[in-house]
Amino acid sequence: MRLYKKEQIYDFLKNAVLSAIVAVLISIVAHVLIDKDKLRIDFLEICLSSIKVFFSILPIVFLKQKNFIFKDGPLKATALVFYYLILVPIINFSLNINEAEGSLKYFFHFLSFVNIMLLIACHVIILKYVFADFLRRRRKIVPKDVVVVITTYITIAISFGLLYTVLSLFSSKQVFNGITQDLSQIEFYFKHIYFSFITITTVGYGDVYPMTMLAQFLVVVEIITGIVLTNVILGLVIGSGILSSKD
Repeated sequence: MRLYKKEQIYDFLKNAVLSAIVAVLISIVAHVLIDKDKLRIDFLEICLSSIKVFFSILPIVFLKQKNFIFKDGPLKATALVFYYLILVPIINFSLNINEAEGSLKYFFHFLSFVNIMLLIACHVIILKYVFADFLRRRRKIVPKDVVVVITTYITIAISFGLLYTVLSLFSSKQVFNGITQDLSQIEFYFKHIYFSFITITTVGYGDVYPMTMLAQFLVVVEIITGIVLTNVILGLVIGSGILSSKD
């Protein structure tokens, strides 16, 4: 069954174009009206800022349309999680915008907050599908559930890594031992992702560890989440009889 029609594609493209126009207008207003001390307009900076704003708000257009490309549910939520955790950071690193001094600083901070909220919302959708619906026996387990749970395990690890990155960026002191601000952007982000994966798997090499109470609390939450997810994966696979099924 087709999950989308021509009308949906046209509607998505129309809203995407409108989002691009809004992104450009926001950048122009920020660079021209807010930064009144500038003697000339930096068109390259406006262009780069517009690209970043556009790719940050584009998923909102995707979420607005029902059953577009993916059926509304865990697959659509998973796609958005990977979009925000992989594509958006790569775009931001590639653009190399100095947000600390730019006129869009606070708007970029707001976008980061919105992105994190959308990540949380997507994870809630996935976890509801994996845990609540199954435990309440609203549906029978199917083989794809195992894939969804494993994907959830991976995306949660990357999501915590992003959360740790944001925490380090907005903290006035060092949050994690072994991760300093003098690292390159991509290495700074990867280090937090690396720490997140060794945390959720409870490996704990000790080369990186949290130094603030908030970071320690988040680490505890991630460890518990990882243990629960791992046990649920085993329970879903073994208890459902999928591996022993001859069908």
